Amino acid sequence: MKELIPIRLSHLLTHCSVGAVFAGPHYLMTAKDTRAWTDKDGNVSGRQILYVERVRKALGIAEELWEPPVAHERDKAKGLVDGVCIPAIRFPSWMRCPDCGLLYYKPWRNGDDTIKPFCTACRNKHQRTYHLIQVTSVMVHPHGFMADVPWHFLVHLDAKNPEQKNCKGDFSFPYLKLKESTVTFSSWDLRCGRCGVSRTVREGYLKIPYGKAPVQPWLKTGTDEQIESDAKADILSITDMGVHLPQLKTALIIPPESRIRKGTVIDSVYSSSENRQRIENARNALRRKQVFRTLATKFRCLPEEVEAAWEAIENKSYPPDVGNMTPGQLMEEEYKALVNEIPDLQDDEDFVTHHKTTEWKERTKTLSRDSKNHQVVSCFNRLVAVNRLKEIRIFKGFTRLFGDETIITPPDIDGSTKRLPAIELFGEGIFLTLDETLLSSWEKIPSVQNRAAIFRARFEKSGMRFEPEIVVSPRLILLHTLSHLLIRQLESDAGYPAASLTERIYCKTGPDPMAGILIYVAVPDIVGSLGGLVEQAEPQRMLALLSSVFDHALWCSRDPVCAEHDGQGPNILNRAACHACALIPEPCCAYANTLLDRTFIKGSIKDNIPGFLESQNLTEMDHGT
Repeated sequence: MKELIPIRLSHLLTHCSVGAVFAGPHYLMTAKDTRAWTDKDGNVSGRQILYVERVRKALGIAEELWEPPVAHERDKAKGLVDGVCIPAIRFPSWMRCPDCGLLYYKPWRNGDDTIKPFCTACRNKHQRTYHLIQVTSVMVHPHGFMADVPWHFLVHLDAKNPEQKNCKGDFSFPYLKLKESTVTFSSWDLRCGRCGVSRTVREGYLKIPYGKAPVQPWLKTGTDEQIESDAKADILSITDMGVHLPQLKTALIIPPESRIRKGTVIDSVYSSSENRQRIENARNALRRKQVFRTLATKFRCLPEEVEAAWEAIENKSYPPDVGNMTPGQLMEEEYKALVNEIPDLQDDEDFVTHHKTTEWKERTKTLSRDSKNHQVVSCFNRLVAVNRLKEIRIFKGFTRLFGDETIITPPDIDGSTKRLPAIELFGEGIFLTLDETLLSSWEKIPSVQNRAAIFRARFEKSGMRFEPEIVVSPRLILLHTLSHLLIRQLESDAGYPAASLTERIYCKTGPDPMAGILIYVAVPDIVGSLGGLVEQAEPQRMLALLSSVFDHALWCSRDPVCAEHDGQGPNILNRAACHACALIPEPCCAYANTLLDRTFIKGSIKDNIPGFLESQNLTEMDHGT
């Protein structure tokens, strides 16, 4: 029986994407690759995402971007749906009895799907029904392959006597037993009921030969392609991060692409491959004129408008040429779009900002110069409400076992379709920049630089990489820590769950410096902008939020341990930052919850580091101490 499993589009690009194992209503599942995301005639389903040339060029993406197909349940009782579903299969294929541990291979394949598989041995012996549960271990290979654990091969791998070595596998009836070990943590006791051989299997600590055939659960084995690597496979729990690491790329849609008017004649011609094909297939000028008239009737415009639109598309003047750029340059363009006011802005564009910097700075006139609130306003020189934004999120593929990110398995497995799944997310946000004069003076303090140098050395040693590439500096750590504390404060004061917020850090030194924080919420729906987050960008509210941020940077419930910690977190890339003060849900973080340190905000008398707010009052400092 086929069953429709509802999955959010955003999840379909992360933990429920191609190559992942996720929980369905009754079984663990894995989705088939994108070659199967078609209708019954084999036609590509979903919608092509247009006007993203800047993003594609900057991220080095040659493939077209397509939204995943979306289906709707029409009759739940009969299992009828409208639209194209993404096919998925049950995986892992093995189930076991929770009482006796007997392993069954695909016990559902010859039975009634409405009846839960049960252990026949226990029912015959104890007259009790023990429903089978799916095994949660899988075999993964660093080149991106995944398969069921070969339990028979595994238990006989180190067999000694001839009887055990010659024991042949037969999955038509259960004879292998798998039980949780009572001796070793995260391990299983595996036993063959025919020859008596047994062994302990500990997840994450066992490497076994994989063979040369590339395998995925939904693909047949024995393909012509061969694995050139001799790397061995690992046995892991499906909850282990090494099983599936999605490779996502994100970017904001900014002018000029965000300013393209939807629904215009030229947009209607360009965005429909059917319309473009009708014009291209016109054999002569007369036939083309007829097509223009037909489309003009369809669009309710003049034939001359359709003709002018087609000329612009043919001459490559539409959509506007954005040129080539790197991921770093793309971030710089986003920063410029946030910093500079956009002329003649319309509320229905995909990138709408409302600058509140003048109102923000006006607050200093009513505040005492020695007050903390005056210092807070002075250290942030821009406040911008982002009333509307659109983010593009692209699933480039996945890796396994924390392998080389250059070996990415594409969503279609073999790279033949030249398409990548992507979604558009709409939302709103708050953008802040630090005062460059104050920041550049503070980051030159030797004690500040020395503390950042420790982070930089650890980061280089860790092998971690982010795109665009980052330079670990006092500026970056300060901005990143402020961003996390602001997200936590928005959760506390504004009621926004931290998991719903995302950060973008704009950091650069040199001729065109950047020092900005964008906190935003975005959902895969056109109504992503509801105004709740933008309201927090009102100067009075933002001042209260930021004042609390600096207060909470001073103290953590795990102090003094947290404040004095020499290194904690992944690759010891955090210092005064823990789950009680500065960490946020990892999907929200730009740098995997690393490069955080409250000391850069609150200061340290012991290390001769001034607090960031207090540093603006320093007129001179003995840099030799």
